Amino acid sequence: MCTGPELAFDEIAGAGPDAGGTSSVCTLTHAEHCRDNVNKLINEPGHVIVGAMPGASCFGPAYEYAFILDKHLRDKKIRKSVPMTFVTSEPYIGHLGLNGVGDSKGMLESELRQRDISWICNAKTVGIIDGKMEIDELDEDGNVKRHHSLSYKHAMMLPAFRGIAPLRAVEGLVNPRGFVLVDDHQRNPKYPQIYAAGVCIAIPPLSKTPVPTGVPKTGYMIESMVRAITHNIKAELMGQQPTCKATWNAICLADMGDTGAAFVAIPQIPPRNVAWFKKGKWVHLAKIGFEKYFLHKMQIGDTEPMYERFMLKYLGIDKLE
Repeated sequence: MCTGPELAFDEIAGAGPDAGGTSSVCTLTHAEHCRDNVNKLINEPGHVIVGAMPGASCFGPAYEYAFILDKHLRDKKIRKSVPMTFVTSEPYIGHLGLNGVGDSKGMLESELRQRDISWICNAKTVGIIDGKMEIDELDEDGNVKRHHSLSYKHAMMLPAFRGIAPLRAVEGLVNPRGFVLVDDHQRNPKYPQIYAAGVCIAIPPLSKTPVPTGVPKTGYMIESMVRAITHNIKAELMGQQPTCKATWNAICLADMGDTGAAFVAIPQIPPRNVAWFKKGKWVHLAKIGFEKYFLHKMQIGDTEPMYERFMLKYLGIDKLE
């Protein structure tokens, strides 16, 4: 199964597009609503908040959104009228739910400083009321260090994810958050006929953090899960035991409006054989090129052309162990 997640906006009072408190880019409808909200911001500039709520596990899009919005506002010549704050449940900037990748902490802090974007880490968003975001900033022991009450004109906050309701009702299939439990071969221990991949699977947090912080399931990592599942199902159909295990490697191109950051983590979850993180204008251009390339692959139904497989193999990046 690849059901995807349920967006848990209801866990924070006033959060989410339906409640009208914050915008989101998690679905096409949400993104269109967010675009309309940004257009209103351009006509009526004010404070902007971008970030991720407690329990979130997908942080890259929040950083991308903050940097791209900063560039858009500079292009519109109104950035000087729009203070920006990055509010995240991460224990530090660049944690990304992965305990960082290479020098992601220093690099992303530098990018935020260069763009005059302030930040609050260990941020426990507790509610959105009358155009204000109420935030408890916690210390390392999980105690309230400072309370922030931030007024804003526009806020894009990524929510926590959880498993969809039908899965949460099946005992032994999921963890308390509703994510499907899987073994090394991507199948559920209690129901071995059920395989799962993608955001719906359970991955324990890498370390305890003052505010709950989940582990992201990145695109290439999910592709490796699906590759393992197909091989394992084929083995079962032939009367053999599943043996294939996904590598869970990560390759990411993050757009920053006029520059970008790229990282490779092999495997995604530390300790790693490779942890590489670089930035530059070339990443912005590579991201644009990759989006066109990816859509073309989907249109012609060739998800992994031979030259792509050869190049990744040459770089030592495999989908199966």
